[in-house]
Amino acid sequence: MKLFNGKEYLEFIKENNQIQVILNKKQYDKDATAVIQAYFKAENVEDTLIVTYDLPEDAISFTQNAKNAKTRIEKLQLADKVSQLVTLANHYQIPFIHPENLYFSGEHLFVVHFGLDGILSPSHYDNTFFLRNLKALILPLFSSKLNYEKFLEGSSALTDKFLQMITQAEDCETLFSIIRQELMTTESEIKATKRLVSKNIYRFYRTVGIIGLLVAIGVGVLGYQTSNTNKKQAAIIEAQTSFMTNNYAKTQSDLEKYAPKDLTKSAKYILAVSSINLADLTATQKQAVLNNISIKSDDNTLNYWLYVGRGEFEKALNLAQNLGDEQLTLLAYTDLYQTTKLNDKMDGAKKQKLLADYSKQIEELTKKLGK
Repeated sequence: MKLFNGKEYLEFIKENNQIQVILNKKQYDKDATAVIQAYFKAENVEDTLIVTYDLPEDAISFTQNAKNAKTRIEKLQLADKVSQLVTLANHYQIPFIHPENLYFSGEHLFVVHFGLDGILSPSHYDNTFFLRNLKALILPLFSSKLNYEKFLEGSSALTDKFLQMITQAEDCETLFSIIRQELMTTESEIKATKRLVSKNIYRFYRTVGIIGLLVAIGVGVLGYQTSNTNKKQAAIIEAQTSFMTNNYAKTQSDLEKYAPKDLTKSAKYILAVSSINLADLTATQKQAVLNNISIKSDDNTLNYWLYVGRGEFEKALNLAQNLGDEQLTLLAYTDLYQTTKLNDKMDGAKKQKLLADYSKQIEELTKKLGK
């Protein structure tokens, strides 16, 4: 099948859990085949280049997820997940944005085929076009009159105010701020409706004495839980907005009062990534760590970085040791050493003993890791 991203067509063949992208001679630089092969599994066949991708076992296309989203809240949640693509903007690898080239593995949204700047289609990145691609993914979720390619061809005469706001958004930050505000409003309306139903039920059963009292207690508990849930959801949305603008310190502070066990996986993920970006590591070290972190990472790994970001290094050390990860253990001991060294309120003897212990552990782990 030929897929159109608004600028060019690429031929895709999907069979089981494998996708092949076939590019004609105008869509890649034959002299740069070795460079392309350094990034992808690719081979020349006459005047074409065939790039092969293996999909995860649990991969589900964006198209299928869009079909599965029936309610408005499900559609808004899916639209919000598109924000994961923003991190792909303006890099050497250029994403080919199309619903059939996007897949979910769990909660993680990923692009299958990428181009390379100047040598493999798509070979040119454009901010305005990238934003238009994202809008074209989102708008058809809320309008049966639109599809991805139709919007890219210029169909944007929309009467719905929410869809008009999406169309008019001038950047990714504004776009996803609109979606998250609508998501929060819709969730609040649903919860308000549930509370109203609960209130009416309470009034009915109050007339039968004891049952009424029990319902009153139940409604009180529900109201308290709902209030707390609303606050936490608002804090998560605020943190996601901060994360989108690379404001990693604010991302941390937005959720600082919530324990890891009270946070969603996606919230833990943005806290972990923020912590890594704020850590005292070189750019190369940060990238190496980020390459091994995803929304599918286990809770202990995400919680490790969450605790590091909060300065709770002893908890981070405990998790690193439970994981059996010597690299993370070394980082935790290094952080503990630096924090203890700067603590001028600690008892002197205790401080020197801790510093000696940490120094010994750091030395042994460094030697073990061959650093």
